[in-house]
Amino acid sequence: MSTETTIAALATAPFPGGIAIIRVSGADAKNLAPQTFSSSESPIASPRKMIFGNIVDPIKHEVIDQGLCVFMPAPNSYTGEDVVEYQMHGSLKLAEKLLTCLYSLGAEPAEPGEFTKRAFLNGKIDLAQAEAVNDLINASSEKASKVAADQLAGRFSSSIEEIGEPLRNALAELEAAIDFPDEDIKPDGMKQISEIFKSAKNKIEVLLDSYDYGLLLKEGLKVLLAGRPNAGKSSLLNKLLGAERAIVTEISGTTRDLIEESSLIEGYPFVFCDSAGLTNTTDKVEKIGIELAYNKLNWADLILFVIDASEMENLWLSTLTEIVSKKRKIWLIVNKIDLETKAIGRVYCDSSLCQRNFYISAKNGEGIESLKKALVEEISTSIVSHSDSSGVITNTRHKACLMRAKEALTKAIDASTTSMPAEIICAELQLALYSLEEIVGKTYTEDILGRIFSKFCIGK
Repeated sequence: MSTETTIAALATAPFPGGIAIIRVSGADAKNLAPQTFSSSESPIASPRKMIFGNIVDPIKHEVIDQGLCVFMPAPNSYTGEDVVEYQMHGSLKLAEKLLTCLYSLGAEPAEPGEFTKRAFLNGKIDLAQAEAVNDLINASSEKASKVAADQLAGRFSSSIEEIGEPLRNALAELEAAIDFPDEDIKPDGMKQISEIFKSAKNKIEVLLDSYDYGLLLKEGLKVLLAGRPNAGKSSLLNKLLGAERAIVTEISGTTRDLIEESSLIEGYPFVFCDSAGLTNTTDKVEKIGIELAYNKLNWADLILFVIDASEMENLWLSTLTEIVSKKRKIWLIVNKIDLETKAIGRVYCDSSLCQRNFYISAKNGEGIESLKKALVEEISTSIVSHSDSSGVITNTRHKACLMRAKEALTKAIDASTTSMPAEIICAELQLALYSLEEIVGKTYTEDILGRIFSKFCIGK
């Protein structure tokens, strides 16, 4: 991608709506505006002011639409370049007409994330902030939006800078000792440097500890519904979602594939997965579904093991015991308590197998609200227990960089406390700093940028 070109794209969602916004960025943006917008007042002569007028086709000399145009000169724009934005009625056909005109006048179609990429390359935001833009767009809950907004505001980047600055000072001191051997670092000085390394490592560990929490907010608590056939897993899924998502019949083995759905409960994100009933069967298709269900156990943060209250204990206990052996968090859900039967499931309660037990009727809704409340407590406890004063990691790239920095600092600490040469300590310290700088984009490769911005939508 060349930042010397002028790019244009639809900045709003690619379907009909109230308003369509076309964004243009680059050196030629201010030359394109007078050719495609007609008004008594020039947007170029009145920067950062919304001007009402006609959006026109300069080739056919016809009006495309009435709308607004604003010019934001460099460097005070989103991308740091000259930017022109058009606001028009939200017809995709009208938006396509304007884009066709802009392309015919020399603008190029923007690639995914290219506007934000230019903002990064022009120093408007760092790389972590750029990634936060996409996280904010795709946030599935208010809390995930808050974390992304904090990162976009630079909170996470500030945490990285607070870790890196003392390390850079220590590196300068070590390099001076190498360049000027007569001014070798005294033992007390090396001890202080080692303490700087330890402090930085501790701060990195705090950030790494936030990753599971960040992932929880970003992706939601993953909940697998498991159990024997016809225990009511699909009915429970529908109740939790508040919609008829899974087919429910009295026929055993109706669910054969995994059904995965996202949902918000009291503003917290969850991903629920219904699975095939776990049983011995000769049916080939059902066997595949059961295998998928067992494979999904490692995916789940929490397993709701659903049993039929009327079933004898020996029918489901062996299956539950097998799942428990996988060392997953399991709640026992005793379903069908509305039936006038011997509620064997009510009697059985072994806290060593399941962390919690719930008695419900997926048919009439009894106990569902209590279960939902417990699910919210489960995810909110994880959130409350996390101290987010230094920021939250939601990105696997950031985690990998921090892991590399931590490993290098561990080696630097060992070297500094065992009288190793300053050159060896410097080498490890440089690796740690390089990894930290990768997070905010002080060092980067085109491959890294390509992978990051390819996940963006066009127009952002």
